[in-house]
Amino acid sequence: MIGYLRDYANAITALAYLFAVTGLFLAINAKIELGVAAMLWTWFLDHWDGLVARKTSHRRRPGVPEFGRSFDGFADFIHGVLFPATIIMLVGQGSILSLFVSVLLVLSGAIRLSYFENVGLTADARFIGIPVSYDTPSLAVMLLLRPLMSEGTFETTLAVLFTALALLHVSTFVKVPAIRGAGVPIATVAAIAGSLALITITRK
Repeated sequence: MIGYLRDYANAITALAYLFAVTGLFLAINAKIELGVAAMLWTWFLDHWDGLVARKTSHRRRPGVPEFGRSFDGFADFIHGVLFPATIIMLVGQGSILSLFVSVLLVLSGAIRLSYFENVGLTADARFIGIPVSYDTPSLAVMLLLRPLMSEGTFETTLAVLFTALALLHVSTFVKVPAIRGAGVPIATVAAIAGSLALITITRK
C-alpha cells in the first residue's frame, strides 16, 4: 500500500496530510492562527496534487488514480470540514451554537464530498455547490479580521458564515469553476501570503 505514495500526485497529498495534522495540533493547543496558517498549505497542495495527477495521467499505474481519489477525499474532509468544525467549537468554547454549526458543517461536508465522489465535475469543469475547499480560506480571512471585532461578534459572525457555507455546500443551484491551470499558482501565492499574515498576528 505504501507503494502508492511513489506516485507524484499521491506524494503531494501525503505532504498535505502532514500540514493538516500540524494545523490540527496547533489549533487544539491554543494556536488557532498558526493552525489555520498550516492548513492553508494543505489547501494549496490539494490543488497541486490534482494538477500533477492530470499532467502525469498517461504514466500512472493501474489502481493508482483510484487510490489517489480516495486518498485526496480524506484530506478534503480534514481541511475542508473537520478542521473548520474544530475551530468553530474552540472559538465557541462549548456553546450550543458552536455545536449546532459544527454538526451542520460536518453533515453537509460529508454529503458534498460523497456527491462529488460519485458525480464529479460538470461537463464544463464546474462544481455543483460550493466546494468544501472554500472553508479554510474563509477561516483565514475571518481570523485576519478578528482583531477588528469583539470576541462575541467574532464568534457570531463565524457561526453565521459557516452556516451559510454549509447550506451552499449542498445547494444544487450554485455552480463554481474548478481552480485549474494558471489558477493553481495564483491560489498558491495567495495561500502562502495568507499564512504569513496569520503568523504575524498570532495571539500571544
